[in-house]
Amino acid sequence: MRPDRRPNQLRRLPIGPLLLVVAGMTVGCTGTNHPERVAKTTTGSVRAKLSGVEQKRDDLVQFRARTPIDVIVESFAGDVVVIADPSTEVTTVQLVREAHHGYLRGFEPVEALEYLSWDSRLDPGPGPVETLRIETSYSGPEPWYMRAHLRIETPRLDRVRVRTTRGLVSVRNNTGPVDIETNLGDVTIATRHPLRDAARILVSEGSVDYRVPGGSTGEFDLAVVDGSIQLRVTEGRLRFTDGPNDEQTVNATLDGGRNPVLIRTTEGDIRVAVVEEPLSFGPWR
Repeated sequence: MRPDRRPNQLRRLPIGPLLLVVAGMTVGCTGTNHPERVAKTTTGSVRAKLSGVEQKRDDLVQFRARTPIDVIVESFAGDVVVIADPSTEVTTVQLVREAHHGYLRGFEPVEALEYLSWDSRLDPGPGPVETLRIETSYSGPEPWYMRAHLRIETPRLDRVRVRTTRGLVSVRNNTGPVDIETNLGDVTIATRHPLRDAARILVSEGSVDYRVPGGSTGEFDLAVVDGSIQLRVTEGRLRFTDGPNDEQTVNATLDGGRNPVLIRTTEGDIRVAVVEEPLSFGPWR
């Protein structure tokens, strides 16, 4: 009976190839070829293409202006955020292109971003106030899937006029009048500076927050459809005037002001706050 020689055969296997296999496994666990890293990168790319949502951030545009400035925005669609921050030294404009084509549209959202164009310029005014004008447009197919989101920061802000669709509008720390129109998005006006100028805010399918400090005045004309009106006045005196005053309509004056504050919305709420710190608020007003 011949002895089994299989253990001896295993012992005679060359060790060089085994070391190469182990080394290859070690290298594969780090660096750009790490299996987990490759999987995450591939998954993210596939997810973006399957979801049909693409974004592209344009280069930041800067202006050095005599402050305060007026801001006028004419946008075909998208969010508009305008912030006055005295700690900044220049006025900056950031645009983010966005396409929402939906599932299984392949590279169409990426290609659509190239049809979006925009322009910004700083025009001198007759006085010390200059005007920042921004326009966005889209020349491609299916414009209802496209957005041009704008963020504007400046040391001091006077008047703001915004026309957009399918986007929110947020204005912080303005010192002058506001004129806003949008749909499918909320509007927030919040400032630490007393406002005594006209305000006109027209929204469809969105809520409005108008938050000002004591010392502000106004002749309020508020109306909402499919929503409610909420008032919080801890600074100053609000007096109701002739006309309907209920959950959906308010006519009142703040500290005897004559500057018109006209706010209209549908399928949303109107919230007016005259408080000590107008910028301190969260998702629940």
